[in-house]
Amino acid sequence: MKRLGIVVSHPIQYQVPLYQLLTKRGKVDLRVYYLTDHGVNDSYDPGFGQAFKYDIPLLEGYSFEFVKNVSPKPSPSTFLGSINPNLIRIIKKSSLDCVLVHGWSSMSSWIVLTTARSSGIPYFIRGEARPDTQHVSPLKLKVKHALIKPLVRSASACLSIGEENKKFYLEYGASLSRIYDAPYSIDTERFGIAGEKGRANRSSLLSGIGLNSDRFTLLFAAKFQEWKRPLDVVRAVDKLGGKINLVMIGDGPLYRIAKEMESSRPWLKLLGFVNQSEIGEWYGASDVFVLPSDNEPWGLAVNEAVAAGAVPIVSDSVGCANDLKSFGLGWVFETANIDSLAQTIDRAYIAKDLDVQKEALVKFSKAFGVEATATGIESAVEDFVK
Repeated sequence: MKRLGIVVSHPIQYQVPLYQLLTKRGKVDLRVYYLTDHGVNDSYDPGFGQAFKYDIPLLEGYSFEFVKNVSPKPSPSTFLGSINPNLIRIIKKSSLDCVLVHGWSSMSSWIVLTTARSSGIPYFIRGEARPDTQHVSPLKLKVKHALIKPLVRSASACLSIGEENKKFYLEYGASLSRIYDAPYSIDTERFGIAGEKGRANRSSLLSGIGLNSDRFTLLFAAKFQEWKRPLDVVRAVDKLGGKINLVMIGDGPLYRIAKEMESSRPWLKLLGFVNQSEIGEWYGASDVFVLPSDNEPWGLAVNEAVAAGAVPIVSDSVGCANDLKSFGLGWVFETANIDSLAQTIDRAYIAKDLDVQKEALVKFSKAFGVEATATGIESAVEDFVK
């Protein structure tokens, strides 16, 4: 059995089910190397504006190791937040047959990639990158190409999370034969069960927060940050005369403003941060889920919502927008255009009967479930590790 090492910033609730499944299937001998322990214990998240820990098991069912991090300011989200020099020894001495690195946005990612390359160990890359846009400065683009193109071209396999990510790898020099589908995925079974429970308890969930459960219900669940554009959703529903319910989950810098808006809008309810064990029910109790971000590499909350049975509305800046279109699922609107968002929500409201989207919901969840991701990774190992 080939030994696969996966290097990742920290235990991520979306990825842990993948590690558990790879271990259970037994086609690779997996060991996960974490660069920080963010989220395992109470950890401050600037996006949420508070400390939290996930309330689902993150360290069960697979082999892992926390690699010593010598960064003076440990963080999973900054380049210098993960400095783990012991990775050099691990890559060279652990008899790994191949290594998978999630992105290249930390110093330790580059430590792993350069060590694997110099040691002749096959490496796979998996990240969120999308094709370059006209908004990137020529100088920045030149530097990016100089750094990333050799990385992509030297990878044994590039693991694609979706259509836009595949285009990026092709743009940066990967041959189509070295690109494997390893979609961004979640534990669809867990969210499916939670969604069913939420639909069954819709009346009590919505009435419990002062909303009429007979009204069409829209859900926003994300960090209350500028680039997530939560206030756009409130303003869009304003344009519809408040004829639907809007439930908003999350916290962050814009939460106070949204809370002030709630006081004069009886159809709007803010729940604050809701952890993993409960959020699936809110997806299931809602008709439609909206993600209006102006810079969203993928949008895994969309996967959660779809698995739980909520039809998605996303901006055209959300990474999964084209994948949703290819499945004929949900609606896409123009980023930062509140009129476009309001019109799109109204289309969903007028449709009323969203059962016609059920088949697309099921197909998307299957295509972007952990089974599909595990298969892509296993295929890459089988083809490129001799």
